[in-house]
Amino acid sequence: MSPMPPATPGKMPLGLVLHRANMRLALLALTMAGTSIFLVGLIALRVYMIDNLVLSAHGVAYGVEAAVVFNDREAIDESIAKMVANRPISSVRIFDRDGNELAHWRRPEDDSWGRAKVERLLADMLFPAPATVQIEHDGRAVGTVRLYGSGQDMLIYLLIGIGCGVFCLLPSGLIASRFSRQASKEIIEPLQHLAAVAAKARRERQFGHRATPMAIAELDALRDDFNALLEELATWQTQMVSHNASLTHQANHDPLTELANRAYFDARLAAELSDRGCAARAALFFIDTDHFKDINDELGHEAGDAVLRTIARRLRSQVREGDLVARIGGDEFAVLLTPLANISQASRIAAGMLDTMKEPIALPTGKSPTVSFSIGIAFYPDHARDSASLMKKADEAMYQSKRAGRGTYLVASAATPSEKS
Repeated sequence: MSPMPPATPGKMPLGLVLHRANMRLALLALTMAGTSIFLVGLIALRVYMIDNLVLSAHGVAYGVEAAVVFNDREAIDESIAKMVANRPISSVRIFDRDGNELAHWRRPEDDSWGRAKVERLLADMLFPAPATVQIEHDGRAVGTVRLYGSGQDMLIYLLIGIGCGVFCLLPSGLIASRFSRQASKEIIEPLQHLAAVAAKARRERQFGHRATPMAIAELDALRDDFNALLEELATWQTQMVSHNASLTHQANHDPLTELANRAYFDARLAAELSDRGCAARAALFFIDTDHFKDINDELGHEAGDAVLRTIARRLRSQVREGDLVARIGGDEFAVLLTPLANISQASRIAAGMLDTMKEPIALPTGKSPTVSFSIGIAFYPDHARDSASLMKKADEAMYQSKRAGRGTYLVASAATPSEKS
């Protein structure tokens, strides 16, 4: 398949446009899906951690109940350290029933790489209020426990989520790119085919090619319209060629006899002599119909036209396929024999022309006149080396033939050196 023409400078090819659009959509979809999953997981983790924080607060309240009753601060600190050391809790505060702080435990912070600041920021965002539980003894409140959540687990979740997202994004992007290129190819290849057919039609004027069926409905409809347009162009081209051929034929041929006309004969004669040089001989016949005016006067112009058509057919029958026969005047004809092997060949053809006219010409009116010729023959380069001089020599020989008694042929007299040059 022929490739599409290169893109115009400053313009992107359609394949690249489609690929970029597909990749944008794929990346947007992946981003939205990943973000949605991440947010859902974050919300679920926050709910779980809040519930866990409340449960931890109840556990701490139960564990420090006796120590709070006896106001044993050392026991309170020891109990808190055992219960919350492995839990996502940043700090614990214990108050008596009057609101006085009995204990305050805080988890040691790891501030490497700014981790502690990030954890505090996450904790403030996700757990703005502490989990608060009453410490009860014998059914009455003896103190309060306040637990503050830690952002440590959230930070781990964020790092894992980002890592998984980046890890998944690369293969997902590669897969999306592959599918994008395949989808673009399914659109571009039919368009390339259309472009190749259009290029042949535009550059080479070949309207016989047709676009093949396409899988995409819209492109197949375009193909139908394109092929229909090519059909119209092919029909138009055929008509134009036929019309031009008809005009060329009319311009170069006599409408009555269908022989070449004077203009075409003169041009062909000049071209033949110019191309030939002095390498080969050519013969020029100048033919005049004897007493043709009498036929027109006695039998009418329609009979004269019929006689001329018959003369044309008989002249063509006596020459070779490559020779040229022309009507150059009312009842005057010319014949160009080229290439000519020898002079005797021209004499045989001239004799054949005279013999074929001995047969009467049957007319629609029932009359059958007999017509004769007077033929003058001039040879190239023997008598002249240009078309005008050669024509003049043949014309002179024709008039000599008429004066000699008509119904015969004569060869022009030898040319002088000045005439040949």
